[in-house]
Amino acid sequence: MATTYSGLTNKLVSAGNGVDYAYRDTGSDTVPLVLLQHFRGNLDNWDPALIDALASTRRVVTFDNAGVGGSTRPGPRTGTRPRPGTRAWPSTTRSATGES
Repeated sequence: MATTYSGLTNKLVSAGNGVDYAYRDTGSDTVPLVLLQHFRGNLDNWDPALIDALASTRRVVTFDNAGVGGSTRPGPRTGTRPRPGTRAWPSTTRSATGES
């Protein structure tokens, strides 16, 4: 692993729910370990030593949830159902990285 977590550049991916998610992707493997942050936590709240240790044996993806950190907020609500939020993330990353 050439770059440490703290040296990674944030990337953006657009989801079908209208949110642009900021994320960092490190390590290597076909199936990523996707880490969810606490309420209002962002990419910089992760301990770089922890992410580097995890990424030494697997691919690790961290992301800012909708409306937090570098991710955008969803548009105005038009219905009574909750926003998809994190549920949109897995399909978004597969299409952004070319996985099926």
